[in-house]
Amino acid sequence: MKKIAVTHWPANAGQVTINKIRARLEQEGLRPYRFDMMPGDAYGDHAHQEAEIRWVVSGRMRVLVGSEKLILEPGDRLDLAANVVHSADVVGDEVVVTLCASR
Repeated sequence: MKKIAVTHWPANAGQVTINKIRARLEQEGLRPYRFDMMPGDAYGDHAHQEAEIRWVVSGRMRVLVGSEKLILEPGDRLDLAANVVHSADVVGDEVVVTLCASR
């Protein structure tokens, strides 16, 4: 698995909804959970022992992995390999709603 991968919501999949994202993650055999980030929230450098998936339902967030900066918007799926150091924060004044899962 690559260290980091971003997948965008398919144009033919219709509107991004939490239920559609949950169903897709469950089809992969995962147990997603909701994680909200409030405007002003920021998480410094950290890593997870397991590979992590974070799928944005609404809002915008910034993720930094080394010198790579990603802006994730509704429908964007981030796959991070285990032990990849990254940071994240909210972009703008909207709550960021995500569904997360670990492998």
